[in-house]
Amino acid sequence: MDTQTLSTGHRAAPSPSLTAEDLLARAEELVPLLRERAAEVDAERRISDDTFRRLGDAGFFHILKPKKYGGLELSEHEHARVAMTLARGCASTAWVFSILSSDNMAIVAYPEEVQDEIWGQNTYATLAGNTNLNPKATVRQVPGGYRLTGSWGFCSGSDFSEWLIFNAPVGEAGEGHMFLVPHDEAETVDDWFPTGMRGTGSRTMSVTDVFVPEHRVQATKDTVRKLKERRSLHPTFSTMYATWPSNGRFPFASCAVGAAWGAAEHFAASVGSSTRVANALGGAVRLADQDYVATEFAQAQGDIEMARLLIEKRSFEASERARQRVESTEQNVARELRDNALVARTALRAVQQIFSLVGARAGRAEHPVSLAKRDIEMVSHHVTLNWRQNAMRHLASVSS
Repeated sequence: MDTQTLSTGHRAAPSPSLTAEDLLARAEELVPLLRERAAEVDAERRISDDTFRRLGDAGFFHILKPKKYGGLELSEHEHARVAMTLARGCASTAWVFSILSSDNMAIVAYPEEVQDEIWGQNTYATLAGNTNLNPKATVRQVPGGYRLTGSWGFCSGSDFSEWLIFNAPVGEAGEGHMFLVPHDEAETVDDWFPTGMRGTGSRTMSVTDVFVPEHRVQATKDTVRKLKERRSLHPTFSTMYATWPSNGRFPFASCAVGAAWGAAEHFAASVGSSTRVANALGGAVRLADQDYVATEFAQAQGDIEMARLLIEKRSFEASERARQRVESTEQNVARELRDNALVARTALRAVQQIFSLVGARAGRAEHPVSLAKRDIEMVSHHVTLNWRQNAMRHLASVSS
């Protein structure tokens, strides 16, 4: 663990010499520990402080961060691969990483003053929140800024973030604006009791008449334009040329595929010593001796492998476009949206097959395959993974 500290009392940034392969190796090293802790994470409905600290010390929250603030300025490809790897051990942990890492790109859309405010004294500072517009939130314009009141659910990673982002209506037209608020000015509502992804800390966050200065407020529709304007602040950070919001880093689907991958690994490691009741009168049969087990598992594991390779291919392509400063076309974006939904759909089908092979033992809440199945079921309902919606957009992009 990095014990260096800055003069402010915060930890020093990870070594700037860290490579993409270094980070992936560190993610691999964490998988056994995350597996050990997965059932506890599910029961406690949060990842531990120690796990979060390890994610930071490994450099994961610096993957998508400018070098000016101690970041590594890596790509969507590294983000996707690290998320998938962490999810092999614990999908909730991978989700927290993916959200807080991705939200770095929201911060760099704000003026340099804001970036300095967030990262200038603490290179490890993170942002959570909810960027969906809450039409019931109220905003009053006052000298120097706004007064914000409202509640936003599904604030993944908010157990640990120093900052929060909320989307609220401004003016008579109710146009969405993004507000950045210090975490200690908000109240946590402990309402996260889902069946899966229980450790993501996706609780509701509420603010009441909180003052937000003008420099921490931007119109939602201006995010893409502002990101382009801020490129000059970080001229070597290629990911600032990626599509916003990015599908190329597979922020949610990577967690689903990684969780299915972990379930397949568990089954492969345990099937040799696993049995099932032979029939209603008793007896036992070895799972490894059953041809239906072999065929069903081969299908599931093969589908997971294809999904993993598709994420790696598409995230690499998106990263290359950004590196070459090439804007994504509508066909690029639509294909990535389709593939985000496709791999999540594939992961869900595969883990359901593996679950059925395990039998009644998989009904225990703490069973690794049970955990993975419930987590992937929850992930598959995310709005960005809507299969029909994304399939329609993809068809429109290739038929026009």
